[in-house]
Amino acid sequence: MPVEQIIDAARNTSFIDVLATFFSILQYPAVTLLTAMLLEIVLPINATWRISNLSTLFEKMANKVNRKENSVGQTVFSSIFLPFLLLTVAVSIILLLRFTIDFDVIISLIVLPLLLESKPILRTTLSVKRALDTNNKEHARSYLQKVMLRQCDKLSVMGINKALSEAVAMSLFINWFAILVWFMLLDLEGAILMQMVAVMNRSFSLKQEKYALFGIFIHKLESLLLMPCAICLFLTMLLSTSALRIIRNVQFHISSYKNFISAFVLDLLGSYANVSLGGPRYYNNILYRIEKLGGSNDPTVKTPLKIYNKIRFCGILFVCICVVVKIYLYSAHV
Repeated sequence: MPVEQIIDAARNTSFIDVLATFFSILQYPAVTLLTAMLLEIVLPINATWRISNLSTLFEKMANKVNRKENSVGQTVFSSIFLPFLLLTVAVSIILLLRFTIDFDVIISLIVLPLLLESKPILRTTLSVKRALDTNNKEHARSYLQKVMLRQCDKLSVMGINKALSEAVAMSLFINWFAILVWFMLLDLEGAILMQMVAVMNRSFSLKQEKYALFGIFIHKLESLLLMPCAICLFLTMLLSTSALRIIRNVQFHISSYKNFISAFVLDLLGSYANVSLGGPRYYNNILYRIEKLGGSNDPTVKTPLKIYNKIRFCGILFVCICVVVKIYLYSAHV
């Protein structure tokens, strides 16, 4: 088209037409998701606005129904009923918003940035890095302890880097990458479901003795929801120069996985960065020995950010692949 025609077309296009075109593009889930990812980065979202802030409330509710005098049957029933009730309430709120506002894109752009949590773990990572750069191990341990249940008071510098690498890997995978996957699978309801289950699993963690039985159901449910997310992460990570090392290490370690999802994700990211993750750690002064995963080198102060950037790249790549698949299916249908 000649330049003159393009200029004339631009002059004859009203602001309303441009706005209508913009919102029509936003109707595509992948475009909505990319926009929400950008909003989560640029908006100053307060921590109290996020669903993860409900973890304290969930824990209090769990303590009300998870009493010491309960029988095994009562504990199992309450461990299923409470998550089911909370998930029903959350999905009902979203459906009510859809009925009230009647514009799904606006609801998604409001709610999704509150669900996607990439900045909180990044702040922790940078705080720990600054503390280590000034040789202040005590501050580094205290920053790390805020996001981990394991004991961090005895960690060496290498131990801090390893623990932070694991925290970054699992936090960003569960609270960011998995949200992307479930939004593409089940729209906003899927994203809400994934984040609610993740928050409840942290609130009723099996690593706390009082939830040894009560937390089993929500832990199994989270593992089930994370399975397709782990597969998507694996497929996107194969599009890298470290693909052969990732495949080789997963084949070598897979028989030793105890908690399959977390071990698989740590193995993928540890293999990519070629660092060793897993190993012994303390919970409530009790030593637990976790299988060693990933590569052969010790993590350094740069490793957590390297893992962080890799997961973010995989997330963006996943959304872009969804766009290409959508275009291909549309063209094939036409």
